[in-house]
Amino acid sequence: MHPFHQPGPRGHAVVRVVALLVLLAAALVGEPGHADPGDFQAMPGLWKIVTRVIDHGHAGAPQEQWHCVDESPDPWVEFADLPVPGYVQCERSSQHRGSTALSWTSSCPGLAQPGARGRVDFDSPEHYTASVSVGDRQVVQVEGTRYAACTSPKD
Repeated sequence: MHPFHQPGPRGHAVVRVVALLVLLAAALVGEPGHADPGDFQAMPGLWKIVTRVIDHGHAGAPQEQWHCVDESPDPWVEFADLPVPGYVQCERSSQHRGSTALSWTSSCPGLAQPGARGRVDFDSPEHYTASVSVGDRQVVQVEGTRYAACTSPKD
């Protein structure tokens, strides 16, 4: 084949299809507004979780808890298990996930609708903040920090 030989009609079609596929792939990868819920960014391991109950606008004493988080099929369950002070048997619903955040509503027996709202935001794979609100007031603040790998399933 001569170096200046132009591709035939079939060659042009192949070049167009390849160009279209490259553009389509770039558009899908570069689309910032739609995070894949499967892209959970938190690392499994031993987490220190500090919870503060907010009462009449004042944060209570920090309550520290150490918790081992594994790579379960739905790791959000571990991080979104937050209390609604004064209520038991609350059920999460209306979950909205992103690659680094989860928000939801909770309905609790005795709590007027629309219930409570919760949110977890990861600013890195090893740190998050979370909160629960009832009405227009925040009732729980949480901060989680990953410290190490877990050494056994019973950690």
